[in-house]
Amino acid sequence: MSGQVLRKTVSDLSVEINKIEKDIENLCTIDEVTRAECECCGLREECTQDYIKRIKDSYSGKWVCGLCSEAVKEGLNRGSSPVAIEEAVSSHMKFCQEFNSSTRLNPKLSFTMAMRNIARRSHEYKEKKQYPTCKISRSSSCVPRIDFTMKQS
Repeated sequence: MSGQVLRKTVSDLSVEINKIEKDIENLCTIDEVTRAECECCGLREECTQDYIKRIKDSYSGKWVCGLCSEAVKEGLNRGSSPVAIEEAVSSHMKFCQEFNSSTRLNPKLSFTMAMRNIARRSHEYKEKKQYPTCKISRSSSCVPRIDFTMKQS
């Protein structure tokens, strides 16, 4: 018996257990979720670090929530000339700050102001659409000059 070698046997069950253990290890490497606060409206969302980094890269270093990001995109498309992303984000941040400060103090007044701003923007948009070319102004009168010093005979 001194010349016999012991051989290790592996069962199918142990192979399957090793596969499951590797899958569990891969699941444990998922990024942890953290809370991120929107720099415009203050909304908090639970996000992964990778997602937070992608959003900050897209919006000039500021983390914005989904609703505010849509408003910023609309702000980029609204103007006749393309606005830089930083300007659009700062404009939306200013809007959110004004809205939050007026809403908490007087909700009825803030609603009235919001409706006024919507009406004003709508009027400006229609006016731009109706008169797309620049207006021509008169440099002199079209009416002939009237001489009041008439000679009497």
